[in-house]
Amino acid sequence: MIDISVTIHDMLSQFGSIDIAESEFKRQINEDDNLKAAFKEWCEEMGYKERDAFRNYCEEYLQDNDSIFDTLSDYNE
Repeated sequence: MIDISVTIHDMLSQFGSIDIAESEFKRQINEDDNLKAAFKEWCEEMGYKERDAFRNYCEEYLQDNDSIFDTLSDYNE
């Protein structure tokens, strides 16, 4: 089973840009039926629409990470 969340995190790390990572992810989905099926299932489980899922997940992920660092900063003050 393909873990879409891990795949997205890996792409964000690799490309450093949501736009580039999303473009590459869409390219891979169009070439790989297994990835496409896993993504569709992941979207249903996560409550995302396929069209916006990648970007929405990335934005939520990055926002959550920012809030973790904000909490750490608050602790140090």
